[in-house]
Amino acid sequence: MQLSIPMQNIVPLTKAREELGTLAGKVSGDNYILLTKGGEPEAVLVDVAYFLKLQEEVKKFYQKTYINPALTKYTREFSN
Repeated sequence: MQLSIPMQNIVPLTKAREELGTLAGKVSGDNYILLTKGGEPEAVLVDVAYFLKLQEEVKKFYQKTYINPALTKYTREFSN
């Protein structure tokens, strides 16, 4: 997975535990914090309003897309 995130927005979980309140105050809009574990992406800390916006966008997408569950075995994922 290729992520394009500023280095200051990438925080190891061990460090995030110590400053969660501060990190939560830094997230706003699409400015989020990527939490890592063992150097790998683990979770993302996002602004609540931005999260709700993302949920709505995903709902719109899935309302327009339908895949018959019986056909799932015939589908495959495509790489970039």
